[in-house]
Amino acid sequence: MEVRTVENSSEISDFMDIIKSAWKSDSALSGFKDTIHSMAFHGGFVLGAYEDGRLIGMSFSYPGYRHGKVYLYSHMTGVIDQKKYSGAGYLMKMKQKDLAIKYGYKMIAWTFDPVMSLNGYFNIGKLGAVSRNYLDNFYGIMNDGINAGLPTDRLVAEWHIGEDYDVSYKNVQFINHVHEYSMEFLDVPLGETVGLKMIRDFLGFKLSNIEEAVKVKLLLREKFHMLLSAGYTIINFDRENNAYIFKKNFELKRNNIFYD
Repeated sequence: MEVRTVENSSEISDFMDIIKSAWKSDSALSGFKDTIHSMAFHGGFVLGAYEDGRLIGMSFSYPGYRHGKVYLYSHMTGVIDQKKYSGAGYLMKMKQKDLAIKYGYKMIAWTFDPVMSLNGYFNIGKLGAVSRNYLDNFYGIMNDGINAGLPTDRLVAEWHIGEDYDVSYKNVQFINHVHEYSMEFLDVPLGETVGLKMIRDFLGFKLSNIEEAVKVKLLLREKFHMLLSAGYTIINFDRENNAYIFKKNFELKRNNIFYD
């Protein structure tokens, strides 16, 4: 018998069977509830957004440690479907930021699906996070209504709450065109500032043609890796063009703790 650390998402999936057996439960959901409660008790932030006494949104985060650096990791923030554009998500992130500063954190990090462009705008364009890392199939297979059938690729958002930096941009060189559910890449030289356009309704694309959606997501994976490995940082999101804005040699004081 051996005991070792486990990080691979496929191995972690097997934990659900252990939880159900050890706690004699038909579901691992109760264990998830206990995990969130323990986060709140042991220094994590568990936030709820309420409207007229009704819970409409939730967020939870916990301390992260990687490559010798401590930060706050925001694992999940969500709002019920009927209130997605109510501003509840933004208010929860602002509350999270205030608490993080009070507790002495300099950075909040989380992951998000880059092809869901509304998330890209919210995380990068509105909140002001930046991204320098793209993680292939980070969660492995997921079977929820949004992720089922797609590789769970993620960008790592870094929200440097203790640091001011300039994310303005001009003279963007866009490297692709988007035509509803398809895209065409251009053979152009890469300048200091590059734009990568996204499909506006990727979920609709997935529902209409899952095979083509997977192909496009894998193609985008290649382009994200190409730009990030060439020294570009995602600094903003151009809402008019529905595009991520990459800047070459962007200066950040903090080290890139997510890079392996």
